Amino acid sequence: MARYGFIINLDRCVGCHTCTLACRVWTYEKNEDCWNTVLEFNSHVEKRVIWIPYVCVQVRDPVCILGQQPPPCVRNCPSMARVYGDLDDPADPAGKIMARGEARPLPSETDKPRAYYIGRLPKDIEAQLPEPSKVLPRKYIPLLHIPP
Repeated sequence: MARYGFIINLDRCVGCHTCTLACRVWTYEKNEDCWNTVLEFNSHVEKRVIWIPYVCVQVRDPVCILGQQPPPCVRNCPSMARVYGDLDDPADPAGKIMARGEARPLPSETDKPRAYYIGRLPKDIEAQLPEPSKVLPRKYIPLLHIPP
C-alpha cells in the first residue's frame, strides 16, 4: 500500500509563503481550514534565518489531492522545495529521496511520519520545533466576518 507524503528541501525554502497561500486559496473555496504554514526561526548557531514548512500530513490526510496531480502547495512552490509522492516506492521521486536515506522526519502526530526534510537544520532550531497541532490548521475565517 502506498504511503504518500512530503519531502521538504530546507536549503531551497525561501520562506515566501506561496505554499501557504496556495493551500489557503484551495481550502477556502471548500470552507476548510488551511493545512500549511511556514515557520521562521533564527539560528544563533549558524547566524541565519531558516524557514520550516509544516504540512497537512503531520496531522491528517491532505484534503486537496485530486487524481494524479501534486497538491497546490507543491505545484506553486517557486523554489521547488517540495516533493510529494509515494515515500515507499523507489521509482517515485519522493521514494528515491527516501531510499538514499538522507531524509529526516519533521515532527508528526500521525502513526507513521509522512513529512520529511532534507538539507541543513541547525541543532538549536531542531530543539525549538513545535508540535504540528500547535500551528496547524490555520482556521478558516469567512470573508464576511473580517472587520473592515
